[in-house]
Amino acid sequence: MDDDAPHMDIGLVGLGEHGETHAEFLEELDHTVHAVDLDPRAKERFRDRYDATMYEGLDELYAAGIDAAIISTPNKFHETAALKAFDAGLDVLVEKPLAHDLSSAERIVERAEETDSICMCGYFHRFRNRCRLAKAYVESGRLGEVTHVDARYMRRRGVPGLGTWYTSREIAGGGALIDVGSFVVDLVLDFYDWPELEEVIATTRSDFGDREDYAYLEMWGEDDEAKMYDVEDSVTAFCEFEGGRTAHLEVAWAANARRRHEYNIRGTEAGVSLDITTPLESVDPSGRNHRDFRLYEARSDVVDHYVDSELVPPANDPFRDELATFLAAVETGESPDRCTAEEALAVQRVLDRIYEAADGGRV
Repeated sequence: MDDDAPHMDIGLVGLGEHGETHAEFLEELDHTVHAVDLDPRAKERFRDRYDATMYEGLDELYAAGIDAAIISTPNKFHETAALKAFDAGLDVLVEKPLAHDLSSAERIVERAEETDSICMCGYFHRFRNRCRLAKAYVESGRLGEVTHVDARYMRRRGVPGLGTWYTSREIAGGGALIDVGSFVVDLVLDFYDWPELEEVIATTRSDFGDREDYAYLEMWGEDDEAKMYDVEDSVTAFCEFEGGRTAHLEVAWAANARRRHEYNIRGTEAGVSLDITTPLESVDPSGRNHRDFRLYEARSDVVDHYVDSELVPPANDPFRDELATFLAAVETGESPDRCTAEEALAVQRVLDRIYEAADGGRV
């Protein structure tokens, strides 16, 4: 979607960090923002910052003649907001994960299909140029047959909102895995072109979130009004997909290790290392401030030798491109080419299997 696209009225459900980011881009693209949130503090903050029409509840918002809804509530409430939107004839962008558990995710997809509504899920890293290029190298056959992906999303001290909904199993559905780990699962499945998962071995740990001496260095602080923490802060999993393809996943909100978000894709002809740890704001237009994006090959021209090539795609804002893709889908009525509800449901199934394996051993 370009900046000359038709004006739209977009409803925001949930006015936290993601809701505010969506509002900024919607205003930049000259769309009208309508918003609702149950938290009066969030509504007041949002009203002061954005030129948005505020509503008291979902029914009032969905009856206001808006064109689509963007849902950024805590995970447990995605389903209620999405189903009401579909029944009101609206297309929906749901922040990841699709839901707090598998059965809720299945109901969202079922209702979207019944109402013929567009439903997109916010796995925005798939709009990142680096990830798109890595996927293109896989699809082109340049890597040969991809057999293994080693994937990590590790924070040193990044438990989000200790005592808030993020650390409540009932509301979030889990901890680090369903939060940042869902990004990892989404990209691995996409690199492999959405295979069926056959076996999982997994372990979850909770070593940091309930510590009184936890050091807040990088991310959010503590909520003084609540101390709920019944989720994992790290997970290690080994997954085997159909055809013998494998993936090793490491995810952590907090760990005594280097902060990283990286993927090593190994093929029979070449491999790609993809590091997307560096925040977008520290990237120059050439993309060269990123840590690493390399192609690894071995050739036999004249003499046997290694070839390590630096890949430098232009930097982009994947969050903005995700939103533009959703708005274009709303405008045309055609489903987006990535991050569909069906793909998000596939991610949810893998998350569910990993949790199940961690709780009961080998699945």
